[in-house]
Amino acid sequence: MLTGSAFRCYLRQRFKECSIDLTTEMMQVLRYLWRQDCVNQQQIADAVNRDKASLTAMLDNMVRRELVTRSEDSQDRRNKRILLTDKGRALEHEVVPIIREMYELAGRGIPCQQLEAGMAVLAQLTQNLALAQK
Repeated sequence: MLTGSAFRCYLRQRFKECSIDLTTEMMQVLRYLWRQDCVNQQQIADAVNRDKASLTAMLDNMVRRELVTRSEDSQDRRNKRILLTDKGRALEHEVVPIIREMYELAGRGIPCQQLEAGMAVLAQLTQNLALAQK
């Protein structure tokens, strides 16, 4: 099993155990909004590496679940701003501890220096691929 798949599987299992009705993709959007609320869809799409069409469908679902709302951008009416609802904001207190727990479990027995080196390699791989797409 790939590492990314293992992380998603762990989160799905923990969300189910905690009765959190959330997909890992929605969690990525929420994590971005918890750091920077009231942004346009393109900013979110870029941050979570999703195309705008699939993100629109996901946001529709999140609106139905009352996690986010859409509002018109005062500068450009074609753009929609995405805002957290109280319910979406409150989920941070339930989800962040699960994410921390997952990273602590995943990093168990791995020296800090080794983790940092691995993260640096992954960051460089990501940067190399991003540059190749431009």
